[in-house]
Amino acid sequence: MKISSNRVMNKLAKIYSTFIDHLQYYKYEPDKPSKSDFLSWPIIKQEAWIEEHYPNFAENLYGANYLGSSYQLPQSKLEEYLDAPEDYGISAMIAAQLENISEERQEQIDAGVSLTDTETTALQKAIAEYDYDGWDIHSGQFIKLRFGAVYALYVGQDIGQGGVDFELEELFKKKRDALNYLAQKEMIALE
Repeated sequence: MKISSNRVMNKLAKIYSTFIDHLQYYKYEPDKPSKSDFLSWPIIKQEAWIEEHYPNFAENLYGANYLGSSYQLPQSKLEEYLDAPEDYGISAMIAAQLENISEERQEQIDAGVSLTDTETTALQKAIAEYDYDGWDIHSGQFIKLRFGAVYALYVGQDIGQGGVDFELEELFKKKRDALNYLAQKEMIALE
């Protein structure tokens, strides 16, 4: 298998560019808190410090810093659908997710029988697909501290043309840790 020299050069250029971008985080800045001090603060204090020292932090959460979206279905919403299967058309919602569901089983579901685990999962996915406002948006950025940086993970809700209303969700020592944290969420679509 032959790898083109252009692909190798492009990959090396990307690695070099990332390295140069991250060098800024290793410059000593005595006016900033240390990483260990900063991580020991309550999240409210961390968020206030970031907002004070990074006035454009919210603008930086768009574009390349977008990580993905997740959806957490509240149990009460699932129960609402299960309590009125015909009103919500849950058999059709499940059928859209499961190709091999019979018409007889769909009629049983509309009559109110208990769902199997597979059918419940299919219903949860269908609810998530139609709930455009219920998705959380995840973005993040590095925050420069005294010597090094932390990765700030933000969660937000789409507020239409006003953008996204972000708030600090968690801080991590590395971006990879933030991605691992997000991968544990119920329904996640990462970039």
